[in-house]
Amino acid sequence: MMLKNELSKSTSPYLLQHKDNPVHWQEWSDEVLEMAKAQNKCLIISVGYSACHWCHVMVHESFEDHEVAELMNTRFVNIKIDREERPAIAEIYMDAAQILTSRGGWPLNAFALPDGKPFYAGTYFPKENWKMVLKNIAEAYEEQPGKIIKTAERLTEGLNNDELMFEKVDETDLNEKTLKRYYQNWFNDIDFELGGQDKAPKFPMPCIWESLLEYTAIYKDQRAIEAVEVTLDQMFTKGIFDWIGGGFARYSVDEYWFAPHFEKMLYDNAQLLALYANAYKYTKKQAYKNCVEQCISYLLEEMKSESIGYYSALDADSEGEEGKFYTWTYSELKSLLNEDEFDLLCDFFNLKPQGNWEDGRNILSQVKSVSELASQFDKPETEIINKLQNIRIFLKKQRSHRVKPSVDFKLLTSQNAMLVFGFAKAFQAIKNKEYKALSVSLLDEIISHAISHDNKVSRLMDKPESTGFLDDYAFVIKAMIEVYQITFEIKYLKTADALVRKVLENFYDNSAHLFFYTPESSNLIVRKKEISDNVVPSSNAVMAENLWILGHMLSETEYVNISKLMVQKVEPLFGKYKMYFATWYKVKLAQLKSQTEIAVTGNEALKFVEKLQEDFFPISHYYGGNEENLPQLQHKIDQNQHRFFVCKHQNCSNPVTDLNEFKILLSKIEN
Repeated sequence: MMLKNELSKSTSPYLLQHKDNPVHWQEWSDEVLEMAKAQNKCLIISVGYSACHWCHVMVHESFEDHEVAELMNTRFVNIKIDREERPAIAEIYMDAAQILTSRGGWPLNAFALPDGKPFYAGTYFPKENWKMVLKNIAEAYEEQPGKIIKTAERLTEGLNNDELMFEKVDETDLNEKTLKRYYQNWFNDIDFELGGQDKAPKFPMPCIWESLLEYTAIYKDQRAIEAVEVTLDQMFTKGIFDWIGGGFARYSVDEYWFAPHFEKMLYDNAQLLALYANAYKYTKKQAYKNCVEQCISYLLEEMKSESIGYYSALDADSEGEEGKFYTWTYSELKSLLNEDEFDLLCDFFNLKPQGNWEDGRNILSQVKSVSELASQFDKPETEIINKLQNIRIFLKKQRSHRVKPSVDFKLLTSQNAMLVFGFAKAFQAIKNKEYKALSVSLLDEIISHAISHDNKVSRLMDKPESTGFLDDYAFVIKAMIEVYQITFEIKYLKTADALVRKVLENFYDNSAHLFFYTPESSNLIVRKKEISDNVVPSSNAVMAENLWILGHMLSETEYVNISKLMVQKVEPLFGKYKMYFATWYKVKLAQLKSQTEIAVTGNEALKFVEKLQEDFFPISHYYGGNEENLPQLQHKIDQNQHRFFVCKHQNCSNPVTDLNEFKILLSKIEN
């Protein structure tokens, strides 16, 4: 039976991009796999996302080509996957690609038996290479199916056994001295001149710098804060940050943060928002405050849905060209600006008549500081700042007339929860009450639209029937813990507690002391655990952190003990995986130093806690209000006055009524 392209029935923006391909694409389903078995055809499983530049290239070169489509349609059953909607499926075939080729990336193109077991996988294929691969695999399966079946069986066994790495090391209890040494070992892999990891391409990897910032705040390691600051300084001033419209691109193709892959992802900007807010708390550097404010402006202007939540991505391409929306020709800028403005911008960004990038275009990546410009042009710094701001506003208006990159309209629950957390941290750092309102309203939208009456979390905020994965639960729980601390509304902790119990029921592996990524009901060839950090933190590590914090906040010893077991399970791997276990390091650091619990009571508790939260106390959490609705608030409320308490190791200080005196007490305990 000859199929047809079924993607017009999809709601995924990425899949809809392929609805007119001559390839007979199908969505993943048990029915499609059964059909492949009945026809004895291998599967092509092609995975990508809407903002992926090389996904677009392969579409234009191969999937829109009728000769290629004929090969694919007659010899294979072709399945398209949106990696953000179906991450559990995407991860299986990405792991297969990495086992087979030691490389990964997007697009991902995997070949599998009719039952879904993979035997070959790669990333982008040029058209002629792709045609050759199609012919060779089709012929091999017809002539030597046994060989391919054996390869698939071995590979699937390898995918199932990847957790055996935990059995190859002794489980030891990591002490504080060793953890500090592990953190310091990161320095060998950090670029102290240009920031980030010492390699190209460079990804922001916010969880690395967040973890290192906490380590810095606790141990006052000068080398660590240098690593954090040079990274944040470079990212904010170079081409990876959109100087005109705000927001960060996904990564830089070079070691200088100069030339980005121009797609903008919600998960990056949500995490970086929190990181820069925390860095501002610690350093009080004005640039970090500026970054927070510009990121939020960008998110509100470009990513906010008209109904609920925030969209997942903006494309890298417009009018068929990567970065066209964000880059400028020399002559274009010269015609738009007056002579003084143009000269200033040329020196600020090192603009070239022939372009400083590709095809005669210029990326706006800062090469001089404001103070250098002020000296060069013999002007006060304030005047230079004002001129640059006026130029920015003017160019933003001019750029608005261009064809904009397309938007991926998915409303991913996990990423919106990350943004809730980012907004909350921005409010704590800057005290803009709009940011608090944004955080609370977005979390309330998640509760209304993405959490069912029986505490199941959906993958997509606007599709309650979509199955949620561990990261959806983990980041929603994390968001609720944070929003409680800026509102003191107990309902958020109660909902977080209910979600934790749902996760323990449907995801927890009691024998491994870790969580599966998929719920118990999933029907896949492999049920995997997400252990290491990537561009987003490991969902297991986030759950370990949630259990540790919530366990203390609710006095749930079970949660604290599970968190300890999880960390004990993975800590023998700390030395091997280094920065890719950054979130685990952070949880272990909190466990070694023990939680610092801060209670602020009285009618003006929120006003006073805001004064405390503007400073960076990384392993501290806040309780408060005028009700004894948590164990930590019992017997701490005096209706006639506000009171401050700090508790550690289940021992609390005497009440303090002076804020400055309490800050001194807190700093002594933290250090």
